Amino acid sequence: MQKDLEKERKAIMKQWAKREEQIERTMGVTVGMYGDLLGIAGKSLQEIDGLELLTLGTENKTPKALTNL
Repeated sequence: MQKDLEKERKAIMKQWAKREEQIERTMGVTVGMYGDLLGIAGKSLQEIDGLELLTLGTENKTPKALTNL
């Protein structure tokens, strides 16, 4: 039973890591696209909730998604 539990835990952790990486990549692409559009449209582009500097947690560090671009 312990071996089955360990096997299940490893499988779930692998799935979780894969999803986390997908989310980080998607967020990086989204932020990049928003930045490109902001550069083109300037201040006429509406601000998107969740892409503010403090919301992303970039006050003291760069998110992993942004370091992989």
